[in-house]
Parts: sequence; C-alpha cells; structure tokens
Amino acid sequence: MEPKDKKKVNVDNDLLEALNRTLELEYTLIIYYPRISERIKDIETKHLTQSLGTASIGHADTVSRAITKLGGRPRWTLGPFPREKDLNKIFQEQLEKEKLALKLHQQIVVLTTDSSLRSQFIEMSKEEELHIKTVQKILDKLA
Repeated sequence: MEPKDKKKVNVDNDLLEALNRTLELEYTLIIYYPRISERIKDIETKHLTQSLGTASIGHADTVSRAITKLGGRPRWTLGPFPREKDLNKIFQEQLEKEKLALKLHQQIVVLTTDSSLRSQFIEMSKEEELHIKTVQKILDKLA
C-alpha cells in the first residue's frame, strides 16, 4: 500500500471511529432524555427535555447511515444512565454530552471528504449548538 493510501485508510478509520462515538452518544440521548423527563414536573421543561431526545433520533439515523455508507458497521451501544438523583447535576452531565456531540460533529466535518456528509454534519453542529442552549435553559429553569 502506498503512503497516500495508508493515510486515507487512517482518515477513514478515524472518521468511522468518530461516527461510532457519535452514534453511541446520540443513542444514549434518545434513550435517556425521555426517562429523565419523567422526573420533571414543569410541563415546559418536560417538553424541552423530550424534544432533545426526539432530535437525537434524527441525528442517530444520519450517523448510522453515514457509517454504513462508508462501509462501517454501526455500533448501537449505550453509555451508562446517570445514577445521580439531582436533576441539576443530571442536566450538567447532559450539557457536557451535548458539548461532546458538537465537538464530534465538528471533527467529522474536518475528517470527511464527502461533501454531502460534510453538509449534514455542519447542519447537525448548528443543531447541537441549539441543544446546548436548550439544556442551559433547562438548567436555568431548574435553578
């Protein structure tokens, strides 16, 4: 294999790894936001929380399709459910997860050479910025 091809394989492996890390994170958000929302009494905050989980469904679908398109296998795994009982602390953790999702989406934009994929992840990065603001709004309401 020529060095150029080896570099492409490494970039592809890095891209697939970033995509699978993103999939695990988005899948975790899909599963856990509804469970977290069950503990919230305020209707507006409950709906905001549920909307984050719903948005993550679209993100996970996009990510899994990208993995498959690139010849990888999507890893549908979950991160651990928050053991914390305090909603403020749970949403602080969720804020960090949303920030990580943004970072991963931005990393994928840099790693991919596929313009369609790049566009999708640029758009998802913008959505993650809104998710970060939504989680911050939830934290403000819980304070």
